[in-house]
Amino acid sequence: MYVVIANRWNDPERHSYLVGVFDNAYSAYRAAVTEEYWRSGKYTCEVREKEVNEYDSLKENWCKKSCLPDGEYDRVVEARAEEHLRLHGNPEIRAQNY
Repeated sequence: MYVVIANRWNDPERHSYLVGVFDNAYSAYRAAVTEEYWRSGKYTCEVREKEVNEYDSLKENWCKKSCLPDGEYDRVVEARAEEHLRLHGNPEIRAQNY
């Protein structure tokens, strides 16, 4: 997957936003170039290649051990996911493993 992010004045610390997620580089760069021109040069876009469900598990493991009481992390994740699905009417079945 290709993730396109727009950065104001080429500085992600000032302001950035997600332009879109694409399944091929051509579509991603097409969106990036279009967004840059649409925003009159105030924003530059970067394209990042990512795998679906890719995440830094070290952060998750740290959070499970250091941020919340034992078992609470999974409960918070599950509650937020269920609330999202309820609000958006998505019939998706909960994942079996977090």
